[in-house]
Amino acid sequence: MILGWKISQKTDHDVKHAKTPIRQSNKLRKSQCYVMDKGYDSEEIHTLIREEIKADSIVPLRERKRKRINGKYRKQLHEEFDRITYNRRNIVETIISVVKRKFGETLRARKVRNQVKEVKVKLIVYNINKKVIEIIWIELRISTEPIFLNIEKRVSN
Repeated sequence: MILGWKISQKTDHDVKHAKTPIRQSNKLRKSQCYVMDKGYDSEEIHTLIREEIKADSIVPLRERKRKRINGKYRKQLHEEFDRITYNRRNIVETIISVVKRKFGETLRARKVRNQVKEVKVKLIVYNINKKVIEIIWIELRISTEPIFLNIEKRVSN
């Protein structure tokens, strides 16, 4: 389920927009761990997640020309990076791909304000679709297993 988003028309650095979706998602559902790509490698983001939200952050370090690593949490990640948990980030990439395939990756609106609304509607419809599928499959207990009837009883009657 998509819990938070930040839509921008500029191609700014990811770190500039990270605080909004992190706080949005934390309000809706408390998470124990935030997994992000290298674009979010910032001591400020790590501090927000670990100290304010009280969760773990797993972000691979960006390769820089200087070898010295600044920041308490960035140094800690450099020493002990959990690659297994980091690989769960693929789930987010899959969700983005599904939204684009189901609802199209192009925007029909011309004005920026309407483009933002169009993206938000796509994300909300994705969440509604996810919840409907969950209700159908889990709460109604509809199984994907084939139903086998006892044919012998029907033949003998």
